[in-house]
This record gives sequence, structure tokens and C-alpha cells, in this order.
Amino acid sequence: MGSVTQDDSMYAPAINISNSTSGAFHAVEHMKFRRTVPVATKQGTTYLNAAFQPPMNTRVKAAIDEYLDQATTCPNPKPIWQKIATESKAELATHLNVPDSSLVFTRDTTEGLNLFQRSLKINAGDNVVILDVEHPNQAYGWLGLVDQGLEVRFVNTGDHKFADADTFAPYVDERTIAIGISSVMFHSGQMNNVKDICTRLRGQGIHVLVDITQHVGTAVVDLSDWNVSAAAFSCHKAMGCPSGMAVLYIHPDVLPLLKPTPPIVGAGAISNLAPTLLANADVQYLSTASRYGHLNMSLISAVALKASVRYIFEDMGIIRIEHHLRWLGRELTRYCQELGVEVIGSQDPHKRSSHVYVLNLKDPAWQDHFQQENIFVSHYRDGVRVSFGFYNNDSDVERFVQSLDKGLRKGLMRS
Repeated sequence: MGSVTQDDSMYAPAINISNSTSGAFHAVEHMKFRRTVPVATKQGTTYLNAAFQPPMNTRVKAAIDEYLDQATTCPNPKPIWQKIATESKAELATHLNVPDSSLVFTRDTTEGLNLFQRSLKINAGDNVVILDVEHPNQAYGWLGLVDQGLEVRFVNTGDHKFADADTFAPYVDERTIAIGISSVMFHSGQMNNVKDICTRLRGQGIHVLVDITQHVGTAVVDLSDWNVSAAAFSCHKAMGCPSGMAVLYIHPDVLPLLKPTPPIVGAGAISNLAPTLLANADVQYLSTASRYGHLNMSLISAVALKASVRYIFEDMGIIRIEHHLRWLGRELTRYCQELGVEVIGSQDPHKRSSHVYVLNLKDPAWQDHFQQENIFVSHYRDGVRVSFGFYNNDSDVERFVQSLDKGLRKGLMRS
């Protein structure tokens, strides 16, 4: 149903909105962080689309500016950037609680997922299990192996319940070689119990490949504690870096079980690369995840990533960020309940992400409504996705809720 054209004064908020603070950041301190994201403080704009592409912060921009200055003034800046890339990977590994050698930079999440998927030793009749609502980048990576005899089994999720080992158990048999799953679902915000899946199923020789793109930078991620076989994520989501860089993690104990030859082979994969760079038939691959890397990579992205890692994990702190995002989510959910608008999925914090909240608003008119209000959200099959970044605050929630109430009073449908 479309909106009607009447005076906005008749759409005064039907709910009581009061100012409050999250407790994760002191108000003055959070304003300092918020001001590093100019889009967040732009008058008349409410940006609630972090899960799509968060606006860049000035810390990352400063690192990129320095890169550009070096690129235009230094005669030999590449070694500087290569050193920073090495440092950024090491610092990131520390915060993911994995060995530095288990990480490798890739172009995007799709490439990382595919590198692992195509490194598995597949026999005709083997199967993998994924949710029927899994992100297409993971799903199509597996479906691309059907011509090798792989069967892809889809778990019928029905509603928006989170997934754990019990979810997959009925679909698993002696020919199951892997489970593919996102730790946080992009379309609903549900947070799956990856650790439970790994604990109960990896002992059966089943690999677990996890897309953590919507998790890193919004909540604590401990890959060693989860004990995943492999994980991949892009750096352009909550990490706030430019597109073009991602990370692939492979458990050190899993690497020897994979095909010895990487799906893509370049000089960066070779352990006995000659100083002359002349190729020879004695091909020896690196014994670490670096065998999946390239000599040339997006160094400007690596420079941005180092700045982002330090800003998120050291200056702000990932635990405080997670608490802050969950506070905003609770406030949004509370107001939506008062308006009779359903927030899809469980409200249990152990079963949903910290920053993604999908409202059951399927009426296409909502998209135009929020665009006219200069409120940036995403629209998916299940409704309107509101996703917070560290820079968002209570006022952003309030403005969105007031706009939501306004739309309802204009006659836009709740579902």
C-alpha cells in the first residue's frame, strides 16, 4: 500500500522515546568515535546499513591518505606497504586467536570459500550440508562442485531458528565431508552455534567451513575455541575497509588433509621459489595457508586493514562494541514491539547477531518511504534490515522509529 499525502504534523510519534545511554561507552567517549564517521553525523541522514557497507571512518582514511602520499612521493614505497601487510595479518591473527601462519589474504569472501571448497578431496557420492537460506556465495561454491560427483544437501529451515549441531544431524551420514554455514546470517541476523557444530560433528571427520563476514568487527570471534576447519570473511563490512580484500583461515591440522596442489597456483604458493624467479619442475608448495596467496595483493587494503584492526580492537575494544550494538538492538526491538512490528528471529542474544535486525515489513512501499526520509537500510525477502555500526547511537534509533511510526500512520503495512 502506498503512502498518502497529508501534513506530517498528524503523524506525531505514538510511543514514548526517551534519551538513554548504552553503558558500553561513556557518552562523551562515544561521540568522539562517532565523529570519526562523517556520514554518521551528517545532518538529516540516518545510516543504518552497516551490514551492506559501513561508511569509512577517518582513521582508515588517514591510513589510505598516507599510502597515497607515499605512492606519489616515495621512490620505493612497496617494501613499506608489504611490511604493513605482514603486520596487519599478524595483529588480526591475535584477535582471532589463531596462528599468523594460518591466515592468508584473498580478494573477497567468495575466493576464500572457493579455495577451501576446491581443495577438499571429493569422491563421487560425497555430500555437503548447508542451510536452505545460506548466503549464495557459499551455496554456489558448493553447487559448482556437483559435476565432480558432490551432492549438496539443503537443510529445510522453515522459520528463522538458529542452527546448531542438532539442525544438521538428520542430514549427515557417512558420506558427509563438510558443513558450510555463516556464523551470522545476512538476511535475518540469526547467529548460529558454530562451536556446537564443530564440537559434535568435526569428530566424525566432517569439515566445517564458516563465513564470518557479518561477525568479525561486531562481536568476539575465537576461531581456535570454535575449532572450525576453515573460515573466510571480507574486510569491507564491519572492518570498514575498501572492497578488494578478504581473509581465509585454515586450521593447521586441516591443511595436510587437503589436496597438495592449490586450486590457483602462482609464485606466491611456492616454497622453493628461486631468487632468479625462474620456474623449475621441482614444485614445492608452502606448508602453511600462504600457499593460497599471491605475491601481488591489494596493499592499499592491507594498509587500511591495519588501521581498522587497531581502531576496532585496541582503541574501542570489540567487547564494548558488541555491548553497544546489542544495546541499540534492544532499544530498536522494544520500540518495534510497542508499534506492533515484528523483529524476525530469536531475541536471545546467544541466537542472534549484535548488529543485524530484520523487521517484518515486506510492503515494497517501505523502501520508498525510508529513502524519502533519508534513512539508509536494506530491503530483503524477509523485510527491512536495520544494521548498526559502532558509530550509531540512540538518536539514530529514535529517528528510525519515528519514521517507522510515521509510515504506519500513513497506512503502510506491517508485513
